[in-house]
Amino acid sequence: MHLRVILRNIFSNWASYLVTAVIGFLLAPVVVHSLGNTGYGLWTLVVSLTGYFGLLDLGIRSSVGRFVVRYLALNDEDNVNRTASTAFAILAAGGTLALLATLIVVNFLFGNFKVEPQFMSAGKTALLITGVNMSCILPLSIFSAVLIALERYDILSGITMSIEVIRATLVVVTLKLDSLSLDHKVVALACIGLLITAIQYTAMAMLAKKLYRPLRVSYRLVGSATFRELFGFGIYRFIWIVANQLIFYSDSVVIGIFLSAGAITYFAIGGQLISYGRSVVSLLTDTLVPTAARLDAKQDLPGLRKLLVSGTMMALIVALPLCLGFLFLGKQFIVLWMGQPYAASAVFLIVLTIPQFGSMSQYVSVLILAGMAKHKVLAYLVFVEGVANLLLSIFLVRKIGLIGVAWGTVIPDLIVTSLIVPAYTLRILKMDVRSYIVQAIARPVLCAIPVAVLAYAFSVLVETATWAVFAAEVAAMCFAFGVLAYFFCLNVQQRKSVTGAFVLVFRRREAVVHGA
Repeated sequence: MHLRVILRNIFSNWASYLVTAVIGFLLAPVVVHSLGNTGYGLWTLVVSLTGYFGLLDLGIRSSVGRFVVRYLALNDEDNVNRTASTAFAILAAGGTLALLATLIVVNFLFGNFKVEPQFMSAGKTALLITGVNMSCILPLSIFSAVLIALERYDILSGITMSIEVIRATLVVVTLKLDSLSLDHKVVALACIGLLITAIQYTAMAMLAKKLYRPLRVSYRLVGSATFRELFGFGIYRFIWIVANQLIFYSDSVVIGIFLSAGAITYFAIGGQLISYGRSVVSLLTDTLVPTAARLDAKQDLPGLRKLLVSGTMMALIVALPLCLGFLFLGKQFIVLWMGQPYAASAVFLIVLTIPQFGSMSQYVSVLILAGMAKHKVLAYLVFVEGVANLLLSIFLVRKIGLIGVAWGTVIPDLIVTSLIVPAYTLRILKMDVRSYIVQAIARPVLCAIPVAVLAYAFSVLVETATWAVFAAEVAAMCFAFGVLAYFFCLNVQQRKSVTGAFVLVFRRREAVVHGA
């Protein structure tokens, strides 16, 4: 039964991501071309600024999931409700602070960004609405945490997919209105975000209550002991959040301060593709979290080593073709996706791809360290990376311009995620570097070499690609890497499992066809 639940959750996550990615892929050119460089850059700046308010989460949401799961297992309804109520109160306070911070930025700090005067008012209004949106999301997010604790990823995925379709429809309809000026369209995007939040979290609250009828959220249930419990576990998660906010949101802010809002667009296109690639790999590795926690509970160090090896190899099998595609076919894709004027974004994509070869493969290391409660050191490491990212980006943008922001992101990532994190993980697991490289990394990398040659040939020989040509190139790369990985990376049992899965899918489709 539990295996079916795990598989249901995995496929639900993949389905949700696929729908979200496809909608994002189709929607991005519409938004960029409708708003233009300045408008889109302004909108990205607004989103980046309010993204910092996620710091007010304080790691509480992740703590909610952990403790609700624990109390559900113990059939302790009172503590489930105390946990949810206390978390709601903490995050409501965080939401209030987010709103106050928004007002301060709007009234006293927004003028420091290099936004064209005619868009200044629209930027402030959009920022205010988006700040209100974030102040609502913080406390209401406890209902998504409860659904996760109930292992109803399918419900969350269903809500997410429905909401994405509604949001995309509203965005397209709004941006196509000729009666709206550019500044009004930016404000309209913020209003759509607020409306979507209201629909999304109302649905989550109703379904969480329906699936767990004893659920109650009341200020009467808020307790200091529960607060200490939540905060004690979440503090290092909070440090992690701070670091990630610095890493993923500081670039747009730095560009907005030292260059212009329009320049953000070229950087953001490359950054968005990297984000998609990272999500593909993380969705795969996230399914290993329960296994890591279970092995640590049993103090099964050999099992954790085996999980690190197999997980790293799995991550590389997915990450290497992605990264090679970004390097050699990224420009083709951006031109087809966004148009020739945005071909320059390929340069930033190439630079940002460099550390991904190493960092994507280390998602498993991060999960194992968290499962072993070794996330304290990890949180500090990522925080140092975030600070270094910010300071180096500020230094380099003044020296070499926009490309300096990319290098300011890449260099700390290479040092921390690709070198220090794996070294620390191997030390904790008492595994030597040579064994790790031979068992987990060498074979996927060897398989990637001929695929890299193939991708380079495509980039040289194809001067002007069409979608059909691009699809054929991607198919050829994936087929070549897939065949090599199947025979050289997987053992006999793993090959049987993969083959069996494909046969099962084929038989199901055949049954559906005959049944129709």
